[in-house]
Amino acid sequence: MRFLKLDGPFCRTCGTAVLRDMTAKTMWQGWWSPISLVIITPFTLIWNAVVNAKLKKLAPPVPGQPGQQLDPGKSLLQRPAIYLALIPIIWFTLLIIQIVTDGGLSSSSGSSDSSGFHASDNNKPQKTLELGQPSAQAQEVQGDGKTGKFTITPQRVVMGKPSDLAELDDKDKYQGKTLAWVYVNAKLVGGDAPIKGPLVGSDVGVLSEGDEPGTRLLLIGDLSSRPADCKEEDTSATWQKGDEHSFCRPFIVPDGKKITTVTYFRGFSAAPLKWTVD
Repeated sequence: MRFLKLDGPFCRTCGTAVLRDMTAKTMWQGWWSPISLVIITPFTLIWNAVVNAKLKKLAPPVPGQPGQQLDPGKSLLQRPAIYLALIPIIWFTLLIIQIVTDGGLSSSSGSSDSSGFHASDNNKPQKTLELGQPSAQAQEVQGDGKTGKFTITPQRVVMGKPSDLAELDDKDKYQGKTLAWVYVNAKLVGGDAPIKGPLVGSDVGVLSEGDEPGTRLLLIGDLSSRPADCKEEDTSATWQKGDEHSFCRPFIVPDGKKITTVTYFRGFSAAPLKWTVD
């Protein structure tokens, strides 16, 4: 990111030429980062509009003035760069449409990994299911350059104890927290097969009472408190169509608060899948 400023003095003709040139460059170079899209470029264009109003108040240059005057060129409305100003307009319009149709943004964060991105094949919100019920729509997950379609079935939640976190090196920051182990089954029902190494479980989440999201615990090594039947996801597995695997993931949640919901993130523009925990 860079900022350019060119000080005068300018006559009306030369000032207009410089203003048009720099504004056109902003139109096609200024949208390509989130901060520029939302803050910096709109502010720059507004500031240039203020400068343009000042230039219009200047008297035309007197004929015979020394020095060569710059050619103002075409107006901004006649330059192709003006059409790139549609980028924030389209983005804002799509955002409003998404909020209206989905009842709000479903999530402010997502997950990605070396195996690829996750997406849903249906952006419509799904009804809340019970544990043990498979997702109504297959979820697309990439692995090794291929895309498989998986049904997701959270099966049960096993609560741990606050003392389970005592084995962690930074255990002090988990005061008032406890562990929860979430068991999930995934089945490859479509898409590319065979497919190797899809991280199906990376988008599993939990909500505790008050819709407070749990924090997924990334372990280096293991905990002695892990239930014997709690298996990690096999990221080296090669899936054939019809294969299903079960795994469980640990989450940190507030101690004393019941887990009410297991979730599955479906992308930034879709409401997550939800399963009620009894």
